Amino acid sequence: MANEQIPSPILRREQSDVQRVVWLDVLRVIATFGVILLHVGGTDFHLPVGEHNWYIAVVFDSLVRWSVPIFVMISGALFLKPEKNITIKTLLTKYVQRLLVVYLFWWLAYSCFDVAIASMSAKMLVFKEGFLKPHFHLWFLPMLMGVYLLIPVLRKVASDAMLLKYALTLWLVYLTISFLLVREVPQISHLFAMNCIVGYAGYFLLGFFLATTSLKKKQRQAICALGLTGALITVMGSIILSFHRGMDDEMFLSNISPQVVMMATALFVLVKDIAPKVEDHVKRVVNYVRKDLFGIYLVHGIWLFLLNRALFRNVTNHLVTLPLITLAIFVGSLYTTKLLRLLSGFKRFVE
Repeated sequence: MANEQIPSPILRREQSDVQRVVWLDVLRVIATFGVILLHVGGTDFHLPVGEHNWYIAVVFDSLVRWSVPIFVMISGALFLKPEKNITIKTLLTKYVQRLLVVYLFWWLAYSCFDVAIASMSAKMLVFKEGFLKPHFHLWFLPMLMGVYLLIPVLRKVASDAMLLKYALTLWLVYLTISFLLVREVPQISHLFAMNCIVGYAGYFLLGFFLATTSLKKKQRQAICALGLTGALITVMGSIILSFHRGMDDEMFLSNISPQVVMMATALFVLVKDIAPKVEDHVKRVVNYVRKDLFGIYLVHGIWLFLLNRALFRNVTNHLVTLPLITLAIFVGSLYTTKLLRLLSGFKRFVE
């Protein structure tokens, strides 16, 4: 096998002496496609409740909520390996610093893109209220920086099997209480508010645990059954609450919620089990795109603006057009990334 390449934020890689894991590459591709589909379908989620396309959006939006958690789980599976020695200095000057540079670049790039689209003057560029507000999908990078800062602590937890199980149990209980009380008992819900970084740190540990734990067939089947249950809860919960409120309700769509953990865990385990058995032509496709996945995530916001429009969405049933638009955005972002990687001045911002 070829040398493994450790991903930084989502998908960027660094040369390493460990072997590349095919199933993690497959997961990266699936999760990248899932994030784009999430953003494409999310446009219709805010349609009037009960419309045909609203139902389609709810289903798509619900069934790909595992995308971002999967990215974090992949990073945890790799960064928490005992044999991967990461000093605090390396963590800060290599991984966190690179993330920060990429984040600031794309923050400014998307701000300029938004201003250019709005045909604003340079003066308005500076004083326009809301300018320099990070593009919606860039939230992932500061969140991951926060999780990275916790790596020295998380590695200590991951090195002790009993402590790891305790931490995961505590995380799941805390997460469930937070989810259940966030609306029902507002007087005490703040006591159980799941901080974003802490919530995703749990996924970081979960990814390592699942990657290093051998599960029996019945255990894998049970996890997959829980994943299907989580998907059903997410879809039906979103529909029922939205009808109850008379408007779209995103409570069940939180990435840090029990049913999304169930879905993400099931997909992680399923791909780990079957990906090594995929056909060679699938592996060639994965190998062709794997170095560009971080860039695809970063630039897809531009293609989302260009292609996710009523002109294309309403050509036929949204069950057909949304996946097709997602594929078109993926391909457009892929070759945009490949082009940027050829330009020395931009290569560092997409790798």
